[in-house]
Amino acid sequence: MTSSLLPVLILGFVIGSYIALRPFPSRVRYLFDFVCFVGATFMLFRHQTLPLPGNGGAANATSLWLHAVAGIWWLFGARVLVAVMSFALNHNRRWREARLFPDLTAAAIYVAAVSVVLISVLALPIGGLLATSGVLAIVLGLALQNTLADVFAGIAFGIEAPFNVGDRISLGDKIEGTVVQMNWRSIRIFTDGDDVAIVPNSVVAKSDIVNRSFPTRVRSAFIELSCPATSNPERVIDTLQQATLLCPPILPVPLSSAVLTRLGSTENRYRVIFAVSDTEHLSTTKDLLLRHARRQLYYSGLYFPRAAQGIRTSDEGTGRPFSAVLPLLQDIILFEALEAEQLAELAVHLKPRSLEPGAVLFAQGGTDATLYIVVSGILQISQHTELSGEQTTGFIGGGDYIGEVSLLTGAPYAATATARTHSKLYGLDCKVIKPLLAANPDLYAEFDRAARRGLAILNRVVAVRATDDSASQSLVHRIRAFFDDPR
Repeated sequence: MTSSLLPVLILGFVIGSYIALRPFPSRVRYLFDFVCFVGATFMLFRHQTLPLPGNGGAANATSLWLHAVAGIWWLFGARVLVAVMSFALNHNRRWREARLFPDLTAAAIYVAAVSVVLISVLALPIGGLLATSGVLAIVLGLALQNTLADVFAGIAFGIEAPFNVGDRISLGDKIEGTVVQMNWRSIRIFTDGDDVAIVPNSVVAKSDIVNRSFPTRVRSAFIELSCPATSNPERVIDTLQQATLLCPPILPVPLSSAVLTRLGSTENRYRVIFAVSDTEHLSTTKDLLLRHARRQLYYSGLYFPRAAQGIRTSDEGTGRPFSAVLPLLQDIILFEALEAEQLAELAVHLKPRSLEPGAVLFAQGGTDATLYIVVSGILQISQHTELSGEQTTGFIGGGDYIGEVSLLTGAPYAATATARTHSKLYGLDCKVIKPLLAANPDLYAEFDRAARRGLAILNRVVAVRATDDSASQSLVHRIRAFFDDPR
């Protein structure tokens, strides 16, 4: 009686302990599995019994409790093997997040262990069970065909490996993002909208998969824009290529290009092709390139012009046209406090300059106290330091201005400006500002406020690097001292 009850007691103890330990961390459960496995091994070894009846020792034993111990040995051996496999794979981020093969391997280990227990340990006749299970498998296969399709599609992904965890992929035109997990039923994609899209493997298998991370993460893209049909296409293309220099995320290799894609009676269509190092830079780079391209074209006179804003178009004394320079002055933050007539007076004294590629506009440490306004072309700003030598800090283009602090205070330039392309610009000498300040002393404070606000604007970071370090502080006293104002 006792021998008959012992296997039941052993199994009851193991099952009860396993249920009781479920709320505990996985490490505690794994330790319990290992202790049970070692205990079963010790008991089988003590009785000189192998876990497979019929192989000597306990093969002809009639004691049921040894059969129970052998069954426990196989089941907990499977548990320990799965735990070791999980522990090893969890140290690899790719395997930790791609759960398909670990789950399938664990399932195969458990099925094999149960089969050995049923056939070899308990010696049960399972031929009829296998036949019945075959019919049941057909029924379940028909009922779960979508789930099975997901499983087999996942297996196909594991074999073919079109992507891995961490790769950026796009599925047709619907979903694009980074793969964060792969399992037996679906993949999880972290999209650019900070959402997690769960896509069944069967759906992924039917989609057009593009791996954005292989062979490199470099992503090519393009923008399109229109210009008037009267604008010279060669000049437009050259200006668009110059605009790519103003976008730091754009890679120098492969080389960016601009092409004419469509001719029209009123406007022509152009395309700028470029590359970035990663897809995460794509949308911001497109925005930046569109703004710089429009700005370059506009100030070069190639974009759709705007009407003059109620200001005379020429000076009666000199006959100099204002239509080209007034928009430049109106867009400069430094002069936002000036009236229209004051801007027109400044425009009279603007001195045009043209630079060939490689020509130096001003050198680091120069003190010519001049504001430079770029009409077209690209200027390269570089700084020399004792530690790193000569370094390029960035580029500025059409519509940008540089040297406002030098204009107002006479401070030396903190960088060197060199023409990267054929460039046209205007220079405004500090002597032109002095009569305005003498006639309106309130402009001292206005220039101080406007200059510091212009230095704080994000898209002027490159031009700001050409100013001295004290430019962010109040400039009123320095402006007064430079223009010899006693107050």
